Amino acid sequence: MVSVTLSKHPSFETHTARTFHRKGATINTTSSVDHTESTTTAKPTSWVDRILSGLDRFLQIVCVALLGVVVLSVSWQVFSRYITASSASWTVELASYSFVWLSMIAIALGVRRGRHMVLDIWEYVPYKRWLMRTLETVTALIVVAVLAALIWYGFEALPASFRRNSPGLGVPFGWVALAVPVGAVFSLVFAIEAWWKLFHAPQGVDPLTAPVLYQPDDVIIIKGEV
Repeated sequence: MVSVTLSKHPSFETHTARTFHRKGATINTTSSVDHTESTTTAKPTSWVDRILSGLDRFLQIVCVALLGVVVLSVSWQVFSRYITASSASWTVELASYSFVWLSMIAIALGVRRGRHMVLDIWEYVPYKRWLMRTLETVTALIVVAVLAALIWYGFEALPASFRRNSPGLGVPFGWVALAVPVGAVFSLVFAIEAWWKLFHAPQGVDPLTAPVLYQPDDVIIIKGEV
């Protein structure tokens, strides 16, 4: 009888016994394979995280719906022009206005995930927690200042925009201009959340991760990849 023991990690062992018969000899192979059992306790999610995650998912659904409107509008424009020979003017406006809203809302989703362009000039600087926190805070202040300006001047320009109507759909331009301050408000909320997570994140950990609709679990998106 021959006993063979395989060990991967000295945590704990689970024995699996197998008996093979060959030419009258019995070989008992006992494999002792270790498995590292990590009882990871999930960190309780605060009510702020739940609200922001729900808002994130809602905005993703809105973006998917707006993208569908853009695709259908452009498709109908092509169909009506080449099949019925009567081009519809409202399709261009609907696609354009939907794309404006889609862009402004998608910006907020990108802010929450840190998906916007980043110029990393500190890559070869030794890690210092106080330095990283200072840089993240200065960057967040600049982003917040820009978003606050978009919100302020965006709402200030709304009264004049609502006094003009689009020629095709006949809707006030204010509904299109409203996308700028509304999208900036969402971006501002997510920018503050992103700063808070980055400020308290340990070294080597990316805290700006959030699930994406219709993305398989085995698909990994690298930030900064084009």
